[in-house]
Amino acid sequence: MNVIFYVMDCLRADHVHALGYSRETTPVLDRLAREGVAFRNCYAQSGWTAPSAATMFSGQHPSRTGIHKMRDALNADLPWLPTALKDNGFSTVGFSSMYQVSKLRGFDRGFTDFFDLFLDEEMKQRCAARDQDARGAHYCLPLSEDLHYRAIKWLDARGDSYDPFFWLVWSIDTHEPFRHPEKHNTDADPAYRGGVTGRGRPFAQVKNERDKQHLIDIYDGALRYQDEKLGELVAELEKRDLLDDTLLVVVGDHGEMFWEHGLAGHGKFPWQEELRVPLIMRCPQALPQGKVYGAMVQMIDVAPTILDICGLPAEPRFKGKSLRPLFDGASDLHEAIVLEVPFPFDRAERARVVIDKDGFKFVEYTPPGFGRRVKKLLKEYGRLWLSLLRPGTIPLLYGHHFRKGISGLLKAACIDPWIMLLGIPTRRLFDLKTDPTERRGAYNAAKQAELRGYLDALDRGEAVGAKSLAGASAAEQEKKIEEHLKQLGYVEE
Repeated sequence: MNVIFYVMDCLRADHVHALGYSRETTPVLDRLAREGVAFRNCYAQSGWTAPSAATMFSGQHPSRTGIHKMRDALNADLPWLPTALKDNGFSTVGFSSMYQVSKLRGFDRGFTDFFDLFLDEEMKQRCAARDQDARGAHYCLPLSEDLHYRAIKWLDARGDSYDPFFWLVWSIDTHEPFRHPEKHNTDADPAYRGGVTGRGRPFAQVKNERDKQHLIDIYDGALRYQDEKLGELVAELEKRDLLDDTLLVVVGDHGEMFWEHGLAGHGKFPWQEELRVPLIMRCPQALPQGKVYGAMVQMIDVAPTILDICGLPAEPRFKGKSLRPLFDGASDLHEAIVLEVPFPFDRAERARVVIDKDGFKFVEYTPPGFGRRVKKLLKEYGRLWLSLLRPGTIPLLYGHHFRKGISGLLKAACIDPWIMLLGIPTRRLFDLKTDPTERRGAYNAAKQAELRGYLDALDRGEAVGAKSLAGASAAEQEKKIEEHLKQLGYVEE
Protein backbone atom coordinates (compact mmCIF):
# COMPACT_ATOMS: atom_id res chain seq x y z
CA MET A 1 0.00 0.00 0.00
CA ASN A 2 1.25 3.49 -0.92
CA VAL A 3 0.66 6.62 1.19
CA ILE A 4 0.16 10.18 -0.02
CA PHE A 5 0.13 12.88 2.66
CA TYR A 6 -1.33 15.91 0.91
CA VAL A 7 -1.31 19.24 2.76
CA MET A 8 -3.35 22.29 1.70
CA ASP A 9 -1.71 25.15 3.58
CA CYS A 10 -4.06 27.65 5.30
CA LEU A 11 -7.19 25.59 4.64
CA ARG A 12 -9.86 26.05 7.29
CA ALA A 13 -12.41 23.30 7.72
CA ASP A 14 -15.53 25.42 7.30
CA HIS A 15 -14.67 26.31 3.68
CA VAL A 16 -14.85 22.67 2.55
CA HIS A 17 -18.25 21.80 1.07
CA ALA A 18 -18.14 18.22 2.34
CA LEU A 19 -17.76 19.60 5.88
CA GLY A 20 -20.75 21.93 5.66
CA TYR A 21 -19.71 24.98 3.61
CA SER A 22 -22.62 26.35 1.56
CA ARG A 23 -20.47 27.06 -1.49
CA GLU A 24 -19.51 24.10 -3.66
CA THR A 25 -15.81 24.84 -3.48
CA THR A 26 -14.46 21.29 -3.33
CA PRO A 27 -16.05 18.71 -5.67
CA VAL A 28 -12.91 16.55 -5.63
CA LEU A 29 -12.56 16.61 -1.84
CA ASP A 30 -16.29 15.88 -1.66
CA ARG A 31 -15.74 12.83 -3.85
CA LEU A 32 -12.83 11.63 -1.71
CA ALA A 33 -15.02 12.03 1.38
CA ARG A 34 -17.79 9.99 -0.26
CA GLU A 35 -15.27 7.28 -1.11
CA GLY A 36 -13.57 7.44 2.27
CA VAL A 37 -13.88 9.22 5.61
CA ALA A 38 -13.95 12.85 6.73
CA PHE A 39 -13.72 14.57 10.11
CA ARG A 40 -15.69 17.67 11.09
CA ASN A 41 -13.72 18.37 14.26
CA CYS A 42 -10.07 17.84 13.46
CA TYR A 43 -7.64 20.27 15.09
CA ALA A 44 -4.17 21.30 14.01
CA GLN A 45 -1.75 21.22 16.93
CA SER A 46 -0.64 24.78 16.12
CA GLY A 47 -1.71 27.88 14.22
CA TRP A 48 1.15 28.37 11.78
CA THR A 49 3.04 26.16 9.40
CA ALA A 50 6.40 25.13 10.86
CA PRO A 51 5.26 24.00 14.34
CA SER A 52 2.15 22.41 12.87
CA ALA A 53 4.15 20.49 10.28
CA ALA A 54 6.56 19.28 12.95
CA THR A 55 3.69 17.81 14.96
CA MET A 56 2.24 15.97 11.97
CA PHE A 57 5.30 13.79 11.45
CA SER A 58 6.66 13.62 15.01
CA GLY A 59 3.40 12.92 16.81
CA GLN A 60 4.53 15.43 19.46
CA HIS A 61 3.11 18.68 20.79
CA PRO A 62 4.74 21.89 19.50
CA SER A 63 6.63 22.52 22.74
CA ARG A 64 8.45 19.21 22.19
CA THR A 65 9.43 19.74 18.55
CA GLY A 66 12.04 22.49 18.97
CA ILE A 67 10.18 24.94 16.73
CA HIS A 68 8.91 28.09 18.40
CA LYS A 69 10.35 31.07 16.52
CA MET A 70 10.40 31.64 12.79
CA ARG A 71 13.84 30.21 12.07
CA ASP A 72 14.09 27.43 14.64
CA ALA A 73 15.05 24.00 13.31
CA LEU A 74 13.65 20.64 14.31
CA ASN A 75 14.77 18.79 17.40
CA ALA A 76 16.81 15.92 15.94
CA ASP A 77 15.66 13.44 18.61
CA LEU A 78 12.00 13.38 17.56
CA PRO A 79 10.28 10.20 16.40
CA TRP A 80 9.52 10.74 12.72
CA LEU A 81 6.85 9.19 10.48
CA PRO A 82 8.92 9.24 7.24
CA THR A 83 11.76 7.46 9.05
CA ALA A 84 9.40 4.77 10.31
CA LEU A 85 8.06 4.24 6.79
CA LYS A 86 11.50 4.24 5.19
CA ASP A 87 12.73 1.67 7.73
CA ASN A 88 9.84 -0.55 6.62
CA GLY A 89 10.65 -0.50 2.92
CA PHE A 90 8.89 2.64 1.66
CA SER A 91 10.43 5.01 -0.85
CA THR A 92 9.83 8.33 0.89
CA VAL A 93 9.67 11.48 -1.22
CA GLY A 94 8.81 15.07 -0.31
CA PHE A 95 7.62 17.83 -2.64
CA SER A 96 7.53 21.17 -0.81
CA SER A 97 6.55 24.61 -2.06
CA MET A 98 7.85 26.64 0.90
CA TYR A 99 10.75 27.30 3.23
CA GLN A 100 8.76 26.47 6.36
CA VAL A 101 8.77 22.78 5.39
CA SER A 102 12.16 22.28 3.78
CA LYS A 103 15.63 20.82 4.06
CA LEU A 104 16.72 24.13 5.56
CA ARG A 105 14.61 23.39 8.64
CA GLY A 106 15.43 19.68 8.84
CA PHE A 107 12.18 18.35 7.36
CA ASP A 108 14.03 16.04 4.96
CA ARG A 109 14.69 13.58 7.79
CA GLY A 110 13.69 10.08 6.76
CA PHE A 111 13.11 10.98 3.11
CA THR A 112 14.77 9.11 0.28
CA ASP A 113 14.38 12.29 -1.79
CA PHE A 114 13.17 15.73 -0.74
CA PHE A 115 12.55 18.46 -3.31
CA ASP A 116 12.51 22.08 -2.15
CA LEU A 117 10.65 23.19 -5.25
CA PHE A 118 10.55 26.85 -4.22
CA LEU A 119 14.31 26.78 -4.90
CA ASP A 120 14.09 24.78 -8.13
CA GLU A 121 15.25 26.43 -11.37
CA GLU A 122 12.63 24.66 -13.46
CA MET A 123 9.91 25.80 -11.07
CA LYS A 124 11.11 29.40 -11.32
CA GLN A 125 10.82 29.15 -15.09
CA ARG A 126 7.30 27.70 -14.85
CA CYS A 127 6.25 30.54 -12.55
CA ALA A 128 7.80 33.11 -14.90
CA ALA A 129 6.02 31.57 -17.90
CA ARG A 130 2.70 32.28 -16.14
CA ASP A 131 3.79 35.91 -15.62
CA GLN A 132 4.03 35.04 -11.95
CA ASP A 133 6.70 36.90 -10.03
CA ALA A 134 9.51 34.51 -9.10
CA ARG A 135 10.23 36.60 -5.94
CA GLY A 136 13.74 37.54 -6.93
CA ALA A 137 16.63 35.38 -8.03
CA HIS A 138 16.46 32.81 -5.24
CA TYR A 139 12.85 31.76 -4.67
CA CYS A 140 9.49 31.19 -6.32
CA LEU A 141 6.02 30.24 -5.10
CA PRO A 142 5.04 27.06 -6.99
CA LEU A 143 1.41 26.18 -7.53
CA SER A 144 0.02 22.72 -6.84
CA GLU A 145 0.15 21.88 -10.55
CA ASP A 146 3.92 22.35 -10.36
CA LEU A 147 4.20 19.94 -7.44
CA HIS A 148 2.00 17.41 -9.19
CA TYR A 149 4.06 17.67 -12.36
CA ARG A 150 7.22 16.84 -10.44
CA ALA A 151 5.54 14.08 -8.42
CA ILE A 152 4.23 12.31 -11.54
CA LYS A 153 7.63 12.76 -13.18
CA TRP A 154 9.21 11.00 -10.18
CA LEU A 155 6.58 8.26 -10.32
CA ASP A 156 7.13 7.51 -13.99
CA ALA A 157 10.91 7.55 -13.59
CA ARG A 158 10.84 4.83 -10.93
CA GLY A 159 9.65 2.31 -13.50
CA ASP A 160 8.25 -1.00 -12.33
CA SER A 161 9.43 -0.84 -8.74
CA TYR A 162 7.27 -2.84 -6.38
CA ASP A 163 8.36 -0.92 -3.30
CA PRO A 164 5.53 1.12 -1.76
CA PHE A 165 6.01 4.88 -1.76
CA PHE A 166 5.20 7.67 0.66
CA TRP A 167 4.69 11.15 -0.76
CA LEU A 168 4.55 14.39 1.13
CA VAL A 169 2.94 17.03 -1.11
CA TRP A 170 2.93 20.44 0.61
CA SER A 171 0.99 22.98 -1.45
CA ILE A 172 0.35 26.67 -0.75
CA ASP A 173 -2.37 27.61 -3.24
CA THR A 174 -4.68 28.72 -0.40
CA HIS A 175 -1.89 30.74 1.23
CA GLU A 176 -1.49 34.41 0.41
CA PRO A 177 -0.47 35.81 -2.03
CA PHE A 178 -3.03 34.11 -4.25
CA ARG A 179 -1.66 33.16 -7.65
CA HIS A 180 -4.37 31.05 -9.28
CA PRO A 181 -6.14 32.03 -12.55
CA GLU A 182 -8.96 34.51 -11.99
CA LYS A 183 -11.47 32.27 -13.78
CA HIS A 184 -11.72 30.22 -10.58
CA ASN A 185 -13.08 33.22 -8.60
CA THR A 186 -16.62 32.26 -9.60
CA ASP A 187 -18.22 33.70 -6.45
CA ALA A 188 -16.60 37.12 -6.79
CA ASP A 189 -18.85 40.09 -7.60
CA PRO A 190 -18.13 41.06 -11.24
CA ALA A 191 -19.03 44.66 -10.36
CA TYR A 192 -16.32 44.89 -7.69
CA ARG A 193 -13.90 47.75 -8.38
CA GLY A 194 -11.98 47.90 -5.11
CA GLY A 195 -8.29 47.52 -4.48
CA VAL A 196 -8.16 43.86 -3.42
CA THR A 197 -6.39 41.71 -6.01
CA GLY A 198 -5.19 38.78 -3.91
CA ARG A 199 -1.61 39.46 -5.03
CA GLY A 200 1.15 41.06 -2.99
CA ARG A 201 -0.05 41.53 0.60
CA PRO A 202 -3.80 41.02 0.17
CA PHE A 203 -4.84 41.40 3.81
CA ALA A 204 -3.31 44.88 3.82
CA GLN A 205 -5.44 45.77 0.77
CA VAL A 206 -8.71 45.34 2.67
CA LYS A 207 -10.30 48.64 3.75
CA ASN A 208 -13.96 47.72 4.32
CA GLU A 209 -16.48 44.89 4.47
CA ARG A 210 -16.85 44.68 0.70
CA ASP A 211 -13.10 44.34 0.30
CA LYS A 212 -13.14 41.60 2.92
CA GLN A 213 -15.84 39.68 1.08
CA HIS A 214 -13.92 39.97 -2.16
CA LEU A 215 -10.82 38.56 -0.48
CA ILE A 216 -12.87 35.64 0.85
CA ASP A 217 -14.17 35.10 -2.69
CA ILE A 218 -10.57 34.99 -3.94
CA TYR A 219 -9.61 32.56 -1.17
CA ASP A 220 -12.48 30.31 -2.24
CA GLY A 221 -11.28 30.66 -5.82
CA ALA A 222 -7.83 29.48 -4.77
CA LEU A 223 -9.45 26.50 -3.07
CA ARG A 224 -11.47 25.71 -6.21
CA TYR A 225 -8.28 25.82 -8.27
CA GLN A 226 -6.42 23.62 -5.76
CA ASP A 227 -9.30 21.14 -5.68
CA GLU A 228 -9.39 20.98 -9.48
CA LYS A 229 -5.65 20.29 -9.67
CA LEU A 230 -5.93 17.64 -6.96
CA GLY A 231 -8.56 16.01 -9.15
CA GLU A 232 -6.07 15.93 -12.02
CA LEU A 233 -3.50 14.25 -9.76
CA VAL A 234 -6.09 11.68 -8.68
CA ALA A 235 -6.86 11.02 -12.35
CA GLU A 236 -3.16 10.39 -13.05
CA LEU A 237 -3.05 7.88 -10.19
CA GLU A 238 -6.17 6.16 -11.53
CA LYS A 239 -4.64 6.00 -15.01
CA ARG A 240 -1.67 4.13 -13.52
CA ASP A 241 -3.93 1.79 -11.46
CA LEU A 242 -2.47 3.17 -8.23
CA LEU A 243 -5.33 5.06 -6.61
CA ASP A 244 -7.07 2.12 -4.95
CA ASP A 245 -3.73 0.81 -3.68
CA THR A 246 -2.99 4.14 -1.99
CA LEU A 247 -3.94 5.66 1.35
CA LEU A 248 -4.64 9.28 0.43
CA VAL A 249 -4.66 11.67 3.39
CA VAL A 250 -5.67 15.30 2.76
CA VAL A 251 -5.25 17.81 5.59
CA GLY A 252 -4.91 21.50 6.33
CA ASP A 253 -1.94 22.52 8.46
CA HIS A 254 -3.92 25.39 10.03
CA GLY A 255 -6.80 27.64 9.08
CA GLU A 256 -7.10 31.29 8.13
CA MET A 257 -8.88 34.17 9.81
CA PHE A 258 -10.88 36.88 8.04
CA TRP A 259 -11.33 39.40 10.86
CA GLU A 260 -13.68 37.20 12.90
CA HIS A 261 -11.94 38.53 16.02
CA GLY A 262 -10.45 41.66 14.52
CA LEU A 263 -7.52 39.64 13.14
CA ALA A 264 -6.65 38.36 9.68
CA GLY A 265 -4.25 35.68 8.54
CA HIS A 266 -2.91 33.05 10.93
CA GLY A 267 -0.41 32.49 13.71
CA LYS A 268 -2.18 35.26 15.63
CA PHE A 269 -4.29 33.53 18.28
CA PRO A 270 -5.90 30.13 18.89
CA TRP A 271 -9.40 30.80 17.60
CA GLN A 272 -11.47 28.05 15.97
CA GLU A 273 -11.04 29.56 12.50
CA GLU A 274 -7.29 29.11 12.84
CA LEU A 275 -7.12 25.69 14.49
CA ARG A 276 -9.96 23.62 13.02
CA VAL A 277 -8.85 21.99 9.76
CA PRO A 278 -10.13 19.41 7.29
CA LEU A 279 -9.02 15.78 7.45
CA ILE A 280 -10.17 13.50 4.63
CA MET A 281 -8.83 9.99 4.03
CA ARG A 282 -9.47 7.52 1.22
CA CYS A 283 -8.34 3.90 1.10
CA PRO A 284 -10.98 1.40 -0.07
CA GLN A 285 -8.87 -1.51 1.17
CA ALA A 286 -8.89 -0.35 4.78
CA LEU A 287 -11.40 2.44 5.45
CA PRO A 288 -15.18 2.81 5.48
CA GLN A 289 -16.76 4.80 2.67
CA GLY A 290 -18.97 7.86 2.97
CA LYS A 291 -18.52 8.30 6.72
CA VAL A 292 -18.26 11.80 8.23
CA TYR A 293 -17.22 11.72 11.89
CA GLY A 294 -18.06 14.34 14.48
CA ALA A 295 -15.63 13.02 17.10
CA MET A 296 -12.83 15.34 18.16
CA VAL A 297 -9.49 14.32 16.64
CA GLN A 298 -6.13 16.03 16.28
CA MET A 299 -3.28 16.19 13.82
CA ILE A 300 -0.93 14.10 15.97
CA ASP A 301 -3.40 11.23 15.48
CA VAL A 302 -2.61 11.02 11.77
CA ALA A 303 0.90 9.49 11.99
CA PRO A 304 -0.14 6.58 14.25
CA THR A 305 -3.19 6.03 12.04
CA ILE A 306 -1.02 5.74 8.93
CA LEU A 307 1.22 3.15 10.60
CA ASP A 308 -1.84 1.25 11.81
CA ILE A 309 -3.55 1.18 8.41
CA CYS A 310 -0.30 0.08 6.74
CA GLY A 311 0.01 -2.79 9.22
CA LEU A 312 3.31 -1.49 10.62
CA PRO A 313 4.50 -1.55 14.23
CA ALA A 314 3.28 1.32 16.37
CA GLU A 315 5.74 4.05 17.35
CA PRO A 316 5.43 4.22 21.15
CA ARG A 317 6.72 7.80 21.31
CA PHE A 318 3.85 9.17 19.20
CA LYS A 319 1.49 11.06 21.52
CA GLY A 320 -1.58 10.74 19.30
CA LYS A 321 -3.87 7.75 18.83
CA SER A 322 -4.80 5.70 15.80
CA LEU A 323 -8.24 6.64 14.50
CA ARG A 324 -9.12 2.99 13.85
CA PRO A 325 -11.45 2.68 16.90
CA LEU A 326 -13.70 5.32 15.31
CA PHE A 327 -13.85 3.28 12.12
CA ASP A 328 -14.81 0.28 14.23
CA GLY A 329 -17.70 2.11 15.89
CA ALA A 330 -16.28 4.00 18.88
CA SER A 331 -18.01 7.33 19.55
CA ASP A 332 -15.02 9.18 21.04
CA LEU A 333 -11.25 8.90 20.96
CA HIS A 334 -10.09 11.63 23.35
CA GLU A 335 -11.30 13.00 26.66
CA ALA A 336 -9.46 16.21 25.76
CA ILE A 337 -6.80 17.47 23.35
CA VAL A 338 -3.99 19.99 23.85
CA LEU A 339 -3.03 22.54 21.18
CA GLU A 340 -0.26 25.15 21.29
CA VAL A 341 0.45 28.32 19.32
CA PRO A 342 4.05 29.46 19.80
CA PHE A 343 4.10 33.01 18.45
CA PRO A 344 6.85 33.23 15.82
CA PHE A 345 8.57 36.48 16.86
CA ASP A 346 9.10 36.11 20.62
CA ARG A 347 10.12 32.95 22.47
CA ALA A 348 8.14 33.88 25.57
CA GLU A 349 4.83 34.53 23.80
CA ARG A 350 2.51 31.59 23.32
CA ALA A 351 -1.07 30.46 23.64
CA ARG A 352 -2.10 27.01 24.79
CA VAL A 353 -5.50 25.42 24.37
CA VAL A 354 -7.34 22.48 25.88
CA ILE A 355 -10.61 21.31 24.32
CA ASP A 356 -12.60 18.50 25.90
CA LYS A 357 -15.18 16.19 24.37
CA ASP A 358 -17.99 18.15 26.08
CA GLY A 359 -17.11 21.22 23.99
CA PHE A 360 -15.37 23.31 26.62
CA LYS A 361 -12.29 25.19 25.45
CA PHE A 362 -9.68 26.61 27.81
CA VAL A 363 -7.16 29.17 26.49
CA GLU A 364 -4.06 30.32 28.36
CA TYR A 365 -2.09 33.20 26.82
CA THR A 366 1.43 34.19 27.94
CA PRO A 367 2.47 37.64 26.63
CA PRO A 368 5.89 38.44 25.14
CA GLY A 369 8.78 40.32 26.75
CA PHE A 370 8.39 43.94 27.80
CA GLY A 371 9.85 45.54 24.67
CA ARG A 372 7.57 43.62 22.36
CA ARG A 373 4.58 44.29 24.63
CA VAL A 374 5.18 48.02 24.26
CA LYS A 375 5.55 47.61 20.51
CA LYS A 376 2.30 45.63 20.26
CA LEU A 377 0.44 48.25 22.32
CA LEU A 378 1.73 51.14 20.20
CA LYS A 379 0.87 49.20 17.06
CA GLU A 380 -2.67 48.68 18.30
CA TYR A 381 -3.13 52.37 19.06
CA GLY A 382 -1.74 53.17 15.62
CA ARG A 383 -4.27 50.77 14.12
CA LEU A 384 -7.03 52.52 16.07
CA TRP A 385 -6.07 55.99 14.81
CA LEU A 386 -5.73 54.71 11.26
CA SER A 387 -9.21 53.21 11.46
CA LEU A 388 -10.59 56.66 12.33
CA LEU A 389 -9.19 57.89 9.00
CA ARG A 390 -10.66 54.81 7.28
CA PRO A 391 -14.07 54.34 8.93
CA GLY A 392 -14.79 51.25 6.84
CA THR A 393 -12.15 49.32 8.78
CA ILE A 394 -13.81 49.89 12.17
CA PRO A 395 -16.29 46.97 11.78
CA LEU A 396 -13.42 44.74 10.64
CA LEU A 397 -11.04 45.55 13.47
CA TYR A 398 -13.40 46.26 16.34
CA GLY A 399 -16.79 44.81 15.40
CA HIS A 400 -16.21 41.81 17.67
CA HIS A 401 -15.90 44.20 20.65
CA PHE A 402 -19.13 46.03 19.74
CA ARG A 403 -20.96 42.70 19.66
CA LYS A 404 -20.02 42.17 23.31
CA GLY A 405 -21.89 45.29 24.43
CA ILE A 406 -20.79 48.19 26.62
CA SER A 407 -18.96 45.98 29.12
CA GLY A 408 -16.97 44.35 26.32
CA LEU A 409 -16.03 47.72 24.85
CA LEU A 410 -14.92 49.10 28.21
CA LYS A 411 -12.84 46.03 28.93
CA ALA A 412 -11.17 46.19 25.51
CA ALA A 413 -10.45 49.92 25.81
CA CYS A 414 -9.54 50.32 29.48
CA ILE A 415 -8.46 46.97 30.92
CA ASP A 416 -6.94 44.79 28.19
CA PRO A 417 -4.19 47.28 27.24
CA TRP A 418 -2.92 47.41 30.83
CA ILE A 419 -3.06 43.61 31.15
CA MET A 420 -0.88 43.41 28.03
CA LEU A 421 1.53 46.15 29.15
CA LEU A 422 2.02 44.58 32.57
CA GLY A 423 2.64 41.16 31.01
CA ILE A 424 -0.12 39.40 32.95
CA PRO A 425 -1.00 35.94 31.57
CA THR A 426 -4.69 35.58 30.74
CA ARG A 427 -6.95 32.55 30.97
CA ARG A 428 -10.36 32.16 29.37
CA LEU A 429 -12.95 29.42 29.11
CA PHE A 430 -15.44 29.02 26.25
CA ASP A 431 -18.39 26.69 25.77
CA LEU A 432 -18.25 25.85 22.06
CA LYS A 433 -21.66 24.17 22.12
CA THR A 434 -23.48 27.35 23.13
CA ASP A 435 -20.90 29.83 21.82
CA PRO A 436 -19.23 28.34 18.71
CA THR A 437 -17.89 31.74 17.57
CA GLU A 438 -16.16 32.36 20.93
CA ARG A 439 -17.72 35.77 21.51
CA ARG A 440 -18.25 35.44 25.23
CA GLY A 441 -16.46 33.63 27.99
CA ALA A 442 -17.94 30.85 30.10
CA TYR A 443 -17.70 30.90 33.88
CA ASN A 444 -17.06 27.49 35.38
CA ALA A 445 -14.15 27.44 37.83
CA ALA A 446 -14.20 23.67 38.25
CA LYS A 447 -14.11 23.04 34.51
CA GLN A 448 -11.33 25.60 34.03
CA ALA A 449 -9.24 23.96 36.73
CA GLU A 450 -9.89 20.53 35.20
CA LEU A 451 -8.72 21.62 31.75
CA ARG A 452 -5.76 23.54 33.18
CA GLY A 453 -4.65 20.22 34.62
CA TYR A 454 -3.95 18.90 31.13
CA LEU A 455 -1.41 21.69 30.62
CA ASP A 456 0.18 20.86 33.95
CA ALA A 457 0.50 17.26 32.81
CA LEU A 458 2.18 18.39 29.59
CA ASP A 459 4.57 20.60 31.57
CA ARG A 460 5.61 17.67 33.74
CA GLY A 461 6.99 15.89 30.70
CA GLU A 462 10.60 16.27 29.63
CA ALA A 463 11.06 19.71 28.10
CA VAL A 464 12.74 19.97 24.70
CA GLY A 465 14.85 23.08 24.18
CA ALA A 466 14.51 25.05 20.96
CA LYS A 467 17.36 24.64 18.51
CA SER A 468 18.11 27.35 15.98
CA LEU A 469 19.58 27.15 12.52
CA ALA A 470 23.32 27.47 12.85
CA GLY A 471 26.44 27.70 10.73
CA ALA A 472 27.68 29.96 7.96
CA SER A 473 25.55 28.36 5.26
CA ALA A 474 22.43 28.85 7.37
CA ALA A 475 23.36 32.49 7.95
CA GLU A 476 23.71 33.00 4.21
CA GLN A 477 20.38 31.31 3.61
CA GLU A 478 18.69 33.52 6.20
CA LYS A 479 19.61 36.59 4.18
CA LYS A 480 18.16 35.00 1.06
CA ILE A 481 14.93 33.78 2.62
CA GLU A 482 13.91 37.13 4.11
CA GLU A 483 12.05 38.20 0.98
CA HIS A 484 10.47 34.77 0.58
CA LEU A 485 9.11 34.90 4.15
CA LYS A 486 7.96 38.48 3.63
CA GLN A 487 5.95 37.46 0.57
CA LEU A 488 4.24 34.79 2.65
CA GLY A 489 3.42 37.26 5.42
CA TYR A 490 5.78 35.67 7.95
CA VAL A 491 8.06 38.65 8.55
CA GLU A 492 6.74 41.11 11.12
CA GLU A 493 6.70 44.69 9.87
